[in-house]
Amino acid sequence: MGTLSSKEPQVIHRQFVATSTTKPRCAWKKRIYPVPKVSPGGFRWKASALRRLYRWSHGTRTPKPTTIVVPALYNRFPGETIALGWLNEIDALATIRHRMAAAARKTGWDVFTFHTQHNLDEFYDSTINAVRETWIREGTLSTAAVTETKRRFRNIFDYHRIQPRLVENLVFQSSLMDWVANHYEDTPIQFHAVGTALFSALVRSKSLEFDAAVTTATQIGNRWDQSIRSLAEERANSDKTETEIGWQQFDLIQRIMDGQEQVSLSVSRKDLPKVEAPSSPFWFAPTSDEEPVLIETSRDAALALESLNLSSWKSGEVRSADHSTRGWLISPLHPQARVCRWSVSNYLLATPASAQMFIRNIAVLSRKPLIAPESDEVQNRLRLSRIKVTGP
Repeated sequence: MGTLSSKEPQVIHRQFVATSTTKPRCAWKKRIYPVPKVSPGGFRWKASALRRLYRWSHGTRTPKPTTIVVPALYNRFPGETIALGWLNEIDALATIRHRMAAAARKTGWDVFTFHTQHNLDEFYDSTINAVRETWIREGTLSTAAVTETKRRFRNIFDYHRIQPRLVENLVFQSSLMDWVANHYEDTPIQFHAVGTALFSALVRSKSLEFDAAVTTATQIGNRWDQSIRSLAEERANSDKTETEIGWQQFDLIQRIMDGQEQVSLSVSRKDLPKVEAPSSPFWFAPTSDEEPVLIETSRDAALALESLNLSSWKSGEVRSADHSTRGWLISPLHPQARVCRWSVSNYLLATPASAQMFIRNIAVLSRKPLIAPESDEVQNRLRLSRIKVTGP
């Protein structure tokens, strides 16, 4: 966990009145993205505190596996993954680039362009342009997909369209889960997926092919978008233009993510794919306030898919899967990131550096000792056997 800015995301709340419908509107103010700074000393101090707490409460028993919580959405604002440095990690970059290309083949539009075209921090514009030009030259991105993305999602309020957000989240979140799992080696960890993060967890555990996950996310997202549009039309002014309805949809999703709106949208069984048993079990909860269950079989995975609901996008206190230490695979601007501040047992894995520090200093506490400590009786016997005995 690193140092975070104390400023919360600055959101402009618009008043929809008849006299202001012709005025320009903005979704967010331009802002500087806060990137956590890794503090090795802080990690080591907390690791020491955790060791003492565990000895006091559990004695000599081996600690339970570390839990990595994966919320329904990884990021809140566009361009955050670039700012947090994940494209600078070669392993993560390779997976992200591969899955971006695969998603573009299925959808006809490009996740990278969708994620970055409404970037709020101008500091990263040059990096975004350089990456885009490089990938177009290499053939990773097609100009047709980039053009189609800009056409479909040209308005900033389109960034909260559910269908593209689900696909975007699947690409980045599943790639980061793979990166984290590959860097843990012999350290026991378990993922705790919440809501729509289930797609990423199923892909990572090889329970669902990535292409099938993209298709499912697209179908479910399209149905949810239609339902949200209906709600937006009811709330719009008498002048129900596409722009007005688009802003209403944007505001509605924003309020859901902030926990200010309760909207429940379930899934249709005919949109759900066939899944296999996961190669590695993981915890899953339909929403943050529900008890997690362990997904071990194909039936468990199928039932989890049936429980998916848009209400999982609401931020809130996450119930623990009975593990004392948790890393959070989320961006620092995610509303859920608040629980990671000033806590010994919760860590924000926002950047590759903070994730590495967590692995080296915190997650290793759950490893089994290579050699079991000897009992006091054995140690005392060995001490006595070393005493030199002399005759009279």
